[in-house]
Amino acid sequence: MKLNKIIEDYVVSDQIIEEDIVKLKEAGFKTIFCNRPDNEEQNQVTVNSIRDKVIENGLDFIHQPVVGGQISQNDVDQFSDYYDNAEKPIFAYCRTGTRSSMLWALSESGKRPVDEILQLTFAAGYNLNNLFR
Repeated sequence: MKLNKIIEDYVVSDQIIEEDIVKLKEAGFKTIFCNRPDNEEQNQVTVNSIRDKVIENGLDFIHQPVVGGQISQNDVDQFSDYYDNAEKPIFAYCRTGTRSSMLWALSESGKRPVDEILQLTFAAGYNLNNLFR
């Protein structure tokens, strides 16, 4: 598990396992977002197993599965609602962290300059230049 900080209250990662939840709680995260659908690849950790461990540890869990390359405005709006209402800091994951980064970036596009969004996501390890071009 890599902790790729985009901003102080929003950190993204690749796929996590159940054992990571205690570490995330110890790191101070309050909400876990999963942007990955089940069964994307063989032997993928299920959303339910992560959700159960998150709840067992007293954290909030939001599952908003999206398919890479098919993120809609509805997905962005839903993410914004989840983000605005979630207790922070938020840890979000998907297969590589890219979708979680993209959702955040698109939701911020009316609030921050695009160059700032691209800088923040690039510094976290995600090149999203094609997202806004």
